[in-house]
Amino acid sequence: MSPEAAVRVMEEIAYGDASTAVALNMHLLIANAVEGFPSFPARDAALADIAQNQALICGAGSVPTSALDTRNSGYRGREDGDDIVIDGRAGFASMSEGATYTIIGGLMESDPMPEDPVVMLTVPRMDTPGLVNHMNWSAMGLRGTASHDLEAQEMRIPKSDVFMVPLSLVRMAQENMPLETIQRRSWGGLGILGIWLGLAQAAFDFTLAYVEERYGYLAGTGQLGGNIGFRADESWAQMGIGNMEHWLETGRVILYDTVRRLEEPFESTQAFTRHLVRTVYHLRRMAEEVAMGAMKTCGAHAYVTGRPLERIFRDLMGGVVMAWKTDELQQTLGVGALGRPITFVGPAGT
Repeated sequence: MSPEAAVRVMEEIAYGDASTAVALNMHLLIANAVEGFPSFPARDAALADIAQNQALICGAGSVPTSALDTRNSGYRGREDGDDIVIDGRAGFASMSEGATYTIIGGLMESDPMPEDPVVMLTVPRMDTPGLVNHMNWSAMGLRGTASHDLEAQEMRIPKSDVFMVPLSLVRMAQENMPLETIQRRSWGGLGILGIWLGLAQAAFDFTLAYVEERYGYLAGTGQLGGNIGFRADESWAQMGIGNMEHWLETGRVILYDTVRRLEEPFESTQAFTRHLVRTVYHLRRMAEEVAMGAMKTCGAHAYVTGRPLERIFRDLMGGVVMAWKTDELQQTLGVGALGRPITFVGPAGT
């Protein structure tokens, strides 16, 4: 698929259920990352299974949901004969309940640690002995993503199934990655924005239908609640809907403009990073404005489990709490506008 087709697929799926879209998008992100590794047996076997049998893959790359400190999370490996023994725990392995494979990376341990430590990467099956899915995902939103913690407990992987390279070479490869490659790889992050857009459209469509049916305030046919008719005729509701439509449609224009420009090299990596941050910032603001606009316009009768807005709102909030914080993005834009170098880190990488 082209990047635009992939993002549109994410948008359409998210319109029906954001959890499904997030799980699929993370599968595609991780499969794409594994494809970028040099060839080694575990990597090649996983990619072949994905291509031929529609196998799924997940990856836990965040702090475990049971922890808060990044310094105490992640994976580490050590040599033991013909095996690499891996320990450690990480969180947010979206799709983990349906995945056949996962991606695990970290530093090789040694005593003392060298100035240039070795990075290890492997792609084990989820049923590998010593790999534990803690099944502990319990979030307010995006509950169906199954983003559980994964823990390696003395997990043994043959050396032939582990790719190892000095950290200095990894950093060198990152620093010298062609801009065209960086731009192409960003489509996965833009897929997340497509999910926000599809979900915001669902919230907007629900709001339009709801206000056309919502009549009055208090029960009964009397005038105790005032002379209030359909909510769609109330100016305050119309203003709320107008604000929602503004953010939804400008978000759609900005997102797909960025997606279409991925094939056109920007003048520099910094120029592309600034453009990407601007796009994410606008879509984050869109998600916030549409989520709150739907709740304020529809009111309490819409926020019950018998109506879809309750789930839509929770899932939109699930997007708002992702690694890209609105205030942080705004500050990053200011730093970039001052001509200072910026970075962009989140679920789709750096």
